[in-house]
Formats: sequence, structure tokens, C-alpha cells
Amino acid sequence: MKRYGFLILTAMFLLVLPLAAVALDMPAQVYQNGSQNVPIAVPGVAFSVFGGSGGKTLLSSGVSGSDGTCKLGNVPAGTQVVVKLTKDGYETQYDVRSYSEADAEAGVVLWIGPQANINSLYKNLGLTFDATKGQVYLEVVDELTGDGIDEIQLGTSSGQAFDLGQGDYLIANAAGSSVQVTFAKPGYAFDVESATIPLYAGAMTQYYVKEQSGGAISDAAVAPITGYILRLSDAVAISGVTVTFTAKGFIIPSVHTDKTGFYTQKVPLKKIVKIVPETRFGFTFKPASKSVYITGKNPAQDFKGCHGTPCK
Repeated sequence: MKRYGFLILTAMFLLVLPLAAVALDMPAQVYQNGSQNVPIAVPGVAFSVFGGSGGKTLLSSGVSGSDGTCKLGNVPAGTQVVVKLTKDGYETQYDVRSYSEADAEAGVVLWIGPQANINSLYKNLGLTFDATKGQVYLEVVDELTGDGIDEIQLGTSSGQAFDLGQGDYLIANAAGSSVQVTFAKPGYAFDVESATIPLYAGAMTQYYVKEQSGGAISDAAVAPITGYILRLSDAVAISGVTVTFTAKGFIIPSVHTDKTGFYTQKVPLKKIVKIVPETRFGFTFKPASKSVYITGKNPAQDFKGCHGTPCK
């Protein structure tokens, strides 16, 4: 690996041009997932490596050897590249990620799936592989442990999301040139909360997300938030009101007021939590919502309700 720089000295001025990005030769091996999840090396897979703006500049190409090995040439370190994989009888795969010098030393694994296996997966999910739309195979792992993170709730701008287990997820039949994906899990906080994943019609995008997870929220990391919802006119309790709570990176279950108009819920400490009583039975509320920074010593968050006419 070489770094290239240029130094130009003219009169009294010293101009240093920036170093070019490090270009890596990346050893790789192409596999398909076999029975009992045992990887099987796949020879004869044609690959093309693309980078630059929009991932359209061809950097290198080749074919995997008899043992599935290949070398991805001229890969810029720390920059997202796209590796296109094709072979007869297999679904076209686009592997999207960035690589480091550590990857060049250890080598990387690329995956490609037989069309028969993918069609069988879609059939088991009650779907048909739509060749006019894009498909995503998403791997979400804990950056510290390398373990897959299960039971993430994916929000997608298009397509259907499925949890395949062990941190693997499928987004099927998504329309457009990309799909927006959000990540949440009850009781967890993630540093990566969303991603924009490129789509390729009639092909599978392999995409990787490494999360620094806050882990399950312990009782020490939460605090109760409480309040009463009463009629503005006469302070009579309003029971059965749904109260929702939102905080960035968290999913917090809603609760209902009891017969005294009281509600309570545990919410994450040191976060801004938005509290909203949902309009019901013709009631509107004052205020319509509250955003509260949770210290553990917050006063009651009360609301007044008005029936038939907006609260003033």
C-alpha cells in the first residue's frame, strides 16, 4: 500500500496537495449459505468493484477461483464501494460497504444466493420475488461484540421487512432507487438510527450496519413520569385516555389514565421525552403535548381536557 503526496515550493509559498486515498487490494472469498448454515465456496462468480460518486466508477473486476477466492483491487479505504456479483443460476448481488486496512489484512466474505434458494425463502414468507423492484439482505451487528442483534423493529419507506434471526433481516420488493430504514428495539438505544440503502431492480443489496448499542435499559437508567388528566371546567378525572411517549432511539409503550385520571410510565433518564394525550371521546387537551427533559426529579406532567370545544 502506498500513499502519494506532492510538495510544490514556489518563491515564498509552500503548497501541500492532499494525499490521495489509500487504495487497497482486498482478499475476499465468495460463499453461498448451505444446509445447516454451513458456508459453501462458490467458484466462477464474476465481480466488479465500483466506487466514486454514486458508485458508478469501475475500480476493478475479475472472477472467483475454484475455491471461491478473489482479490478486489484498487479499493479506496474508508469509502463506500459497491461490489456486483453475478453467476448463472444465482441472483445478482450488490455488496455495499466500506473497507479498512484491517479488512485488507484479514480478508472479507462476500455472499451470493442461488435463485432456487431465494425463491424458496420468498415462498415461505408468502411472497413472490418481484424482478422490477429491489431486495435488501441486511445484517445488523453489535460493533463491540460482533454478535447479530435480533428483534429490531425496522421501519421502511417501501417494501416489507422480515426478521430472519441472528441479526439478519430481509426487505422484500422495495420500490425506487433507495429505501430509507429506521432501527429501534424496545429498551435499547442505538447510535445508528437510520440508513439509506441503494436498490437495484431485480437484484439483492447486501448491506451492513454496525450498532453501538446502549443495551437494555436497566431500572437505574429510567425514571417514572406521572401526571393527571382532568376536565378543565370542573377538575373531574378523565379516565381511559391513551398517553403516548416518544424519545429518540427508544420505543416506549403507551399507557391509559385510570379512574382518577392518573397515568405513569418509566422513561429513559437524560432524554427529552414527548408526552401526548390522544384525543378521545370528543376531548381535546391543554397543552396538546409536552416535551420534558427527564432528570428523575420531574414534577407531575398534568393536562386539562375540554369536551366539544378546543381548550383555551
